[in-house]
Amino acid sequence: MFDNCLQTYNAAVYLRLSKEDEEAGQSESIGNQRDFIMRCVLEQGWNIAGQYIDDGFSGLNFDRPAFRRMIADIESKKVNLVITKDLSRLGRDYIDTGYYLERYFPRKNVRYIALNDGIDTFAANGGNDMSPFKAVINDMYAKDISKKIRAVMDTKRRNGQFIGAFAPYGYAKDPADRNSFVVDEEAAAVVRRIFESYIGGVGICGIARMLNNEGVPCPAKYKLATGNYKNAMLKKYRWTQETVKRILTNPSYMGSMAQRRQEKISYKLDKFRKIEPKNWIVVQNTHVPIVSPDDYRLVQELIQSRAVRYARPEGAPHLLNGLLFCRDCGAKMTYRRNKSGKMVAQCMTYTKYGPSLCGSHRMNEQAITDRVTGELRKIAAYALDEDYFGRLSLEPTEAERDKSDDGRLARISRKLAENKEIIKGLYLDKLKGVIDEEMFLAMSGEFGAEKERLNREYAELADKKSGGPGGRNDADYMSVIRQIANFEIVDKLILFRLIERAEITSDRRIVIKYKFRNPFTADIPT
Repeated sequence: MFDNCLQTYNAAVYLRLSKEDEEAGQSESIGNQRDFIMRCVLEQGWNIAGQYIDDGFSGLNFDRPAFRRMIADIESKKVNLVITKDLSRLGRDYIDTGYYLERYFPRKNVRYIALNDGIDTFAANGGNDMSPFKAVINDMYAKDISKKIRAVMDTKRRNGQFIGAFAPYGYAKDPADRNSFVVDEEAAAVVRRIFESYIGGVGICGIARMLNNEGVPCPAKYKLATGNYKNAMLKKYRWTQETVKRILTNPSYMGSMAQRRQEKISYKLDKFRKIEPKNWIVVQNTHVPIVSPDDYRLVQELIQSRAVRYARPEGAPHLLNGLLFCRDCGAKMTYRRNKSGKMVAQCMTYTKYGPSLCGSHRMNEQAITDRVTGELRKIAAYALDEDYFGRLSLEPTEAERDKSDDGRLARISRKLAENKEIIKGLYLDKLKGVIDEEMFLAMSGEFGAEKERLNREYAELADKKSGGPGGRNDADYMSVIRQIANFEIVDKLILFRLIERAEITSDRRIVIKYKFRNPFTADIPT
């Protein structure tokens, strides 16, 4: 893999481990990464400029202390080689990883090596050609980790467990159960007054003005005075219309645990968006109410009667929209329904001006999508071997699996399958006269009892896994990762990251131009 040039390399050994990676065990530990890389560095005789360790930092962004220190050393020319165990250790964000790999390192004349992925930017090899492809898969992997964590948090929310840092204004966390609330009487009195005022005809703006005039501490100021809450952005600490409305519309005040009222815009950003009340996770009767359910519902009716709603219809998505072009004239392909109701793509020039300027190039949209994703699956099979999936996998080793719930579930499933085949065999033997009715009933009864016991054990383990901390099912998880990598799950995001454009020829062929080197021909035969 490495050349024998006489250039002196000062290597930065970069090691990273996120909290999610810690669950992968020793295979991704800092110590394991260090040992693996150091063997290579010593064998090549490279100088070690330094070890840069970001332990507990996500690969979704590059604002990591050790990484920034390594960049500073590159700028001061102390480092001209960066080496990691694999590409995902450098980062999991496709765009930023691509920037360092394809722009920053080459501009600084820095060699980059990802040992496990066969990437060496100073060598001509296939690993370099496929690095953008693998970077996209790493990004999708990180995206699915985010979804998995969100699913675990949602499970806790649906069980009525509070997972936030601070209880809603009017409550405090129960010292005996940090996932539940107790009433904070001082703040609860203000909450009751807000509800009573609104029912009495005082508007939201009027309530905020009244509380500010009386010098009542707003929720942020109250938390600052009674706990360790800090927020440098809140300098005025005043009641606002938004604060009052948030209290009036929070089901927690009638004794129901209401969570997931907002969500992160993206797994890469720390920005949030509000969620419609109908999509909140609400569990009833989890704690002592501050206001009665009847008063709470009355307030919601009053708010609804004063609200104006706007609806914005969403158009049907076209997976390849923006990527599909006419091969002959270069115009975009547009979409129409044919007489049978199916969606077809055809040249926009033809649609506007007729056959005098260009042909229709008409093709069934689903057929185009199937052919493009089929080509991507073919490339995935070539680029991503079993060893690649093994490095992504969060599954334990075979020895660890036998001790885990996953291993026990798998063994029970195998025994149930064997049990079913045995009972089926006994029945066939009875039909053939090999055994009589009495023997069949006796033997099938024994296996039936075993089947019931196995089913109970399986159900108990499944319940434990779904309700326990983390709730991770690695087999299902890796199944999703494989679906993504094999393009069984496809969305516009991954297509736009991998494909420059797809062109339809006059004879209905598809020519795909990728953002990476395609190891196969780009023409997909009809």
